[in-house]
Amino acid sequence: MNDLLIDNVTVWAGNRPKPAPGWVAVNDGHFSAVGGTDEQPPDARQRVDGQGKTLLPSFVDCHTHVTAGAIASVCRNGWSFQSKDELLKAVETAAREDATGWLIFFHVGWNCPEIPVPPTAQELEEASGGRKVFLVCESLHRGILSESGLQACNVSQHLGSEFVETKRGVMNGLVWEQVFSACMKQVLDEYIATLSRGDLKEILRAEVNRHLACGITDAHDPGVTYDLCPLMVELNEESPLRLSWSEIGASGAVSSAGDGSGLDNFGNGPSSAKVFTDGAHRCAVCVDAAQAMIMTVGAIADAVKERSIYPIRNMLNEDFAIKGGKFHRVGALFEQHELTEKLGKLSDSHERIKIHALGNHAVDMACECIVESGITTKVCIEHATILDESNFEKLAKYNVQVSAQPGFLPVYGPLFAGMRLTGRYRGLPLRSLLDTGVSLILSSDYPCGPLDPLHNMRCAVERQIKGGKLYCENEAIRQEEAVYGYTIAGTKGITGEKKGGIVAGEPADFVVLTGDPFVHSTVVDSTWIGGSSVYQRQA
Repeated sequence: MNDLLIDNVTVWAGNRPKPAPGWVAVNDGHFSAVGGTDEQPPDARQRVDGQGKTLLPSFVDCHTHVTAGAIASVCRNGWSFQSKDELLKAVETAAREDATGWLIFFHVGWNCPEIPVPPTAQELEEASGGRKVFLVCESLHRGILSESGLQACNVSQHLGSEFVETKRGVMNGLVWEQVFSACMKQVLDEYIATLSRGDLKEILRAEVNRHLACGITDAHDPGVTYDLCPLMVELNEESPLRLSWSEIGASGAVSSAGDGSGLDNFGNGPSSAKVFTDGAHRCAVCVDAAQAMIMTVGAIADAVKERSIYPIRNMLNEDFAIKGGKFHRVGALFEQHELTEKLGKLSDSHERIKIHALGNHAVDMACECIVESGITTKVCIEHATILDESNFEKLAKYNVQVSAQPGFLPVYGPLFAGMRLTGRYRGLPLRSLLDTGVSLILSSDYPCGPLDPLHNMRCAVERQIKGGKLYCENEAIRQEEAVYGYTIAGTKGITGEKKGGIVAGEPADFVVLTGDPFVHSTVVDSTWIGGSSVYQRQA
């Protein structure tokens, strides 16, 4: 006698899931049988009529910042600001309503048509009445501090660093990469200190519940600090969500492992370390002279067409250096020999290494250093966002896994299109990666990107950007490939091995959807782990 039978559903079964009408039986936490409409289902203690819904293997997100998402959810949200004046007005209002501690805003965008020039430290100081203000960019790789914030974080000690911007020798408030990371760690440490341990756990539990409500049963946080690790261990033990995480550096979320206190617990995953080869907005891209000319002429044409200086301003903000006849965007955080040495040391103490590499130059360097370090079977490259054809060959040749985030397409697709990255150089080239034989995994990079796997899979299939336009539609992947990349392949980015799907004998981890996963009105109805319901949508 089985514990559970769900029939009258469309089941995405098999190691390469494809949809077909049928049923599933569960016993002792595992799928005991899977069948079609022409097969008689077995008896079960509990029989559920699926009412024509869809049953998918549960989602695995190997790149979701659970801790950062939890903290961001209880801070002020700046995603909707449409002008600098609106942003400064919000800071003024926050300072009037909250008389204690830092004023922290997450998801703030700038260097965009709406806010082409960000607010300065001086403007934030004036708007806040002398308060400590920290604006966190949606990328989690740069921020802006008020004058009081700069002083509190002692940013002047980094003067002269490429990660601290100045104007006429005076800090304008903008900090990048490691300096941003150190500032964010200090600010959030101070904020967390105002919370009780119980309150902090409740914030983290709420984040876990958001993941379960999205059908995610396995989640890997690529950057957990030494201080938060004990809480994550407790959360993993108490929550149905299978949590794992990677170790980062002493300077916080955007710093590479190896320079701080090591972790001795990694939750439901093997020991894992995170390394940053480039930044986000300052990703390490290398283009030839022809592509550089295409980008320059394109920016001028866009400026004329839009009657705006923004495209030219955006181009002039880029910092390029010419090396070997190619234009290198300044963004690499290591020289090749430094990266090789770091990867070699981390591979001695960790079973897995996650490498942040957005640009084609960063990906190319990472591949070379992986081979030099002799760790090709232990690595997952995260992002691999702007690539050229030579990258595909190296990634496939060296058997490197890639975790990509198609949910970025609606927002960053117009940027890729504006840079004319449609030929040899392309943004999020998922089809090319698969066709070359690269082991492709889909993930979210939440809260930098949308958490919802259904949305992210649709982005991978549809390639739609703002205005209903398509970006590099020939890089779209098929529906079955998107489901595989977010379910079966997901654990490759955590353990190195794929998980079982809806197959007899495999753990009964699945999600019930209200309809076809690629119909935009479809949502998660329930989430199941080991045959038990851990989330149920409220009617």
